[in-house]
Amino acid sequence: MANVCIVYAREDRGIAEKLYALLSKQWDTWWDDDIIGEFPKVIEEEISKADCIVSLFSTSSREKATVIDELQIARSHDRPIIPIKLDDSRSPYPFGTLSCIEMRDWTGNDDHPGFKLLQQRIGKVVLPKSNPKKRPAAIAHGKIPLPSIFMSVSSHETQLVPSDAVRALRLFNAPTILISAYDLVSSREPYAVIKELKKYRKKGGFVLIDSGNYEASRIDDKLWSADNLKEALAQTPHDWTFCFDKMNPSQGRNCCVKEIVEAVERDQAFTSASVLPIVHAAKLKRGGYKLDHIPQIVREVSEKLSPPLIAIPERELGAGLIARAKMVKAIREELNKLPYYQPLHLLGTGNPWSIAILSAAGADTFDGLEWCRYTINPDLEGINHFHHFDLFSALDDPTIGFAGSVAFHNMDYYKSFGNIMHNMFIRNSVETFVLGVIGKKAFTKLKEQFPELFK
Repeated sequence: MANVCIVYAREDRGIAEKLYALLSKQWDTWWDDDIIGEFPKVIEEEISKADCIVSLFSTSSREKATVIDELQIARSHDRPIIPIKLDDSRSPYPFGTLSCIEMRDWTGNDDHPGFKLLQQRIGKVVLPKSNPKKRPAAIAHGKIPLPSIFMSVSSHETQLVPSDAVRALRLFNAPTILISAYDLVSSREPYAVIKELKKYRKKGGFVLIDSGNYEASRIDDKLWSADNLKEALAQTPHDWTFCFDKMNPSQGRNCCVKEIVEAVERDQAFTSASVLPIVHAAKLKRGGYKLDHIPQIVREVSEKLSPPLIAIPERELGAGLIARAKMVKAIREELNKLPYYQPLHLLGTGNPWSIAILSAAGADTFDGLEWCRYTINPDLEGINHFHHFDLFSALDDPTIGFAGSVAFHNMDYYKSFGNIMHNMFIRNSVETFVLGVIGKKAFTKLKEQFPELFK
């Protein structure tokens, strides 16, 4: 007896084949390509005994007698039917009341939101043989390798104004940018930076917009609201955006999850791009953050939204780096209970040591302003004051000035660092990578205090 039975029209065989290949990794999956013997008898037997039916709804399947007959068999045996919508056609009669999963643009990638939702719905009917704990090589149709770093752009405490920062990243061919919505509203005169973002995306760059709440909180701008994010999204080209997050969430676990889901659903009306959730930990009166239920909150938000990425600020994960790594590992272990792999993003993580250790703990993507705030010392894998650059390197191109020289030096470092990190994780050489970044003395201390990190 199969866990999943795929029902489809012959014209959709290519999609059915891709679906079969992916679902078979987690569930016993059957489709009629496996038939040995008489077709009608075998099909009826498999459908009647399957745990659930995944049906492809399309123009081709809408009036196919065989598809409708097979769905009728499933209904007569009370088998749960999970439909996938492949185009704009109506569902076949009389199955129009079934809730469909939108996968019109699916090309076979396992990080598609629709496919993740499919995994989730199947998982509610029958548990997978094994959960996909292995980090995928890339997400966003291959545009974002895992693990990887977004170069952040902000007007807050950086050495480059946003338009110059985006221009530098465009000229350097940086693959991903995280830019604050705070610098993209009309009151901030964003026209130069938006112009640069258009050029950047035209070259294939990936733009992720942040809510702007961090910048607003730093200058106590109490007028900053979700309407400002809406304005920024309306006039700025982007691929993804974070939701307008509530930085002081409710103390209760259920209320916190509800607030995050509502924020994402509200902001989804502002854009056709994916809106990503941000989880915040509630503040404690005595200082610090309430972390007891953070792993469960992250998992429950993922269950409700199946987002391409889910974020949490690094600063809210604990007092020190080892404590933060332990919390990331706890979050990853909770996320591993899902029937799909949920990528985790850490906000405000640009230090190479932090990236190395927290990626080993289970975080997937990071963003930071270190590249335009400090000077990266490549010999120590550490950071120094921005104006210490001339102690490490000479001004090779005086036409771009001191700030430009530092920025290109740092971008070159992060590009190399990101490539090495990605390749080392693919080769399963995580310990070697972390050791190479933080050095033997710190690595020994890390393993003493967190021996479970590499297990």
